[in-house]
Amino acid sequence: MFKLTVAFLALFSSTALATSIVIRAAAIAPVPDNTGVAQAPDAIIIFTGCNDLSLSGICFDWTSTVLPSACKDFRTSDQDDSLTSARSPSGIQCTLFADPNCSGRSQLVVDTINDLRTVDFDDTATSFSCAAP
Repeated sequence: MFKLTVAFLALFSSTALATSIVIRAAAIAPVPDNTGVAQAPDAIIIFTGCNDLSLSGICFDWTSTVLPSACKDFRTSDQDDSLTSARSPSGIQCTLFADPNCSGRSQLVVDTINDLRTVDFDDTATSFSCAAP
């Protein structure tokens, strides 16, 4: 397994919002984390998206320090139009959007969707946002 963490800072209202992405995939040898950016200590995983069925293949764990989260764009993680399965942890619901900036057709994710084809959203998501229900 290798892990690559990328952190983003965005202004949300007048508060800085720290978000990071953790990429998980099988690898022949571990790849060191050379980004030099640590996750915020109070960050929680708000969404996991994978390019294969049942949360397998290349997966991204998105974290945030606040809910609701700001709109996140999958184009920043090379996950644009490639999600096949998705999960939001208990107590968080996320909405996938077909277009950038959390617009266009949408699909609610509560818990796990092991196959986004079952809801006609496979390889469709471009952005998402999450909130407490």
